[in-house]
This record gives sequence, C-alpha cells and structure tokens, in this order.
Amino acid sequence: MNPKIRRMFPLAAVVLMLMACLLPFRSAAEESGVVQVQASEGWQSTGITVRAGDRLRIRHIEGEWSPWLGGSYDAAGSGGDPLCRCNVMEAVSHAALIGRIGDANPFLVGREYDHTVSESGTLFLRINDTDLADNSGELEVLVRLTR
Repeated sequence: MNPKIRRMFPLAAVVLMLMACLLPFRSAAEESGVVQVQASEGWQSTGITVRAGDRLRIRHIEGEWSPWLGGSYDAAGSGGDPLCRCNVMEAVSHAALIGRIGDANPFLVGREYDHTVSESGTLFLRINDTDLADNSGELEVLVRLTR
C-alpha cells in the first residue's frame, strides 16, 4: 500500500468518528419568550411566528385575571357555564387562557399547552371572554417553540 494513503487512514478515521458523534446530537432550534396577556384586551400578538410542524409549548407562570369585578382566576379560568354566549370559545371554561395561530380556529391553552401544530402564522393569546370592559389583571406565560 502506498505510504501516503497509509498515513491518511488515521486522519480519515478521526474525521469519520467526529462526524458520527456530532450528527446525532444536532438539536432542534428553540425559540422562547415570556409574554404578558391582558384580561381587558382581545387577541394579543405574542410576536412569535409558528410554522406547521413546530412543537408549541405554552405555560402559565404567574398572575391572575378576572372576567368581572371581584374575581381572581388563573389560566384555567372560572369554570362557569362553558356554553355562555360570553365565551369566545364554546365548551371551554369562562376566563380560561386561549390561543390562535393566524386566523385559524382558537384552542384551549389553560395552565399548560404542548402540541405539534398544523397551522402557520402569528401566535395570539387572550382571555375566553367577549365582554372585556369589566375585566382586570394579566397572566404571564412562557412560550416555547421548537422547530
């Protein structure tokens, strides 16, 4: 065997071992941020763009809000009548945290949401309430997106 080729074998072996070690450990790109969601406002942009196939995780960190005077609820909402005309989303707890991607149908976030999404667009969040005039408080949520 040619001596030049024989000297290249150890170098080639090292390069191949490094490639084999590094390739399986490539991590997915992750974007995260903390967002404040006001109870007295409608759909609020998070400024985060989601793409179909992304893993979207949203978690209530702190804060409380109320859909009326004197209440205090977290992201799970007040319970109440899920069929009330005062809800943006039917069959979901009144005052729960809900989300929407672009103009797609809203979804329940509640205290925690973790799904691979099928829509693309900007992520919006809000309280599940149509009468915002008497609402108060805010929630702080952590949004994590993995591509």
